[in-house]
Amino acid sequence: MPGAEQDQDVFPVDAYKFAMRKVPSPVAVITTCVDGVRYGLTATAVCSATTQPPTILVCVNQAAATCSIIRDAGIFAVNFLSDIQSDIARLFSTPRLSAEKRFSKGHWGQAKTGSPVLRDTASSFDCTLVEAIPQGRHMLFLGSVVDATSSAESGLLYRDGSFRRLATE
Repeated sequence: MPGAEQDQDVFPVDAYKFAMRKVPSPVAVITTCVDGVRYGLTATAVCSATTQPPTILVCVNQAAATCSIIRDAGIFAVNFLSDIQSDIARLFSTPRLSAEKRFSKGHWGQAKTGSPVLRDTASSFDCTLVEAIPQGRHMLFLGSVVDATSSAESGLLYRDGSFRRLATE
């Protein structure tokens, strides 16, 4: 049976983390809103899942308070930060920081679904939740894109424990 001996063959977590730190990832703030209360967190495990239909994959640690809120709300926005918005990434990655403080920087609007969207991002996607899949310590959210915006801004990256910018050519 596939996976029966999986525990014996698990790749070492530290080696996996070390290798993954070398891979540049886009930085996004994932947001939702329930009964007028805004929630959000910073994520770097975000990507396009499929283009037909347009679907985004977001991975969130299940220990994060916002994880269950996204699952229960059934809506979320993915705000890919521009390379000058690292201060916003830091705010949304600070544990136990109030929503008021998290949303204190930047110009925020409301998406079609009601999720908060940040202006001046590289791109933002408004999504309805299609599926929530538990995997290890994380929840994988598949979101159906209902709206998207983009700009000429360069995206913020995260690599080896630091925020990065793309080099200009």
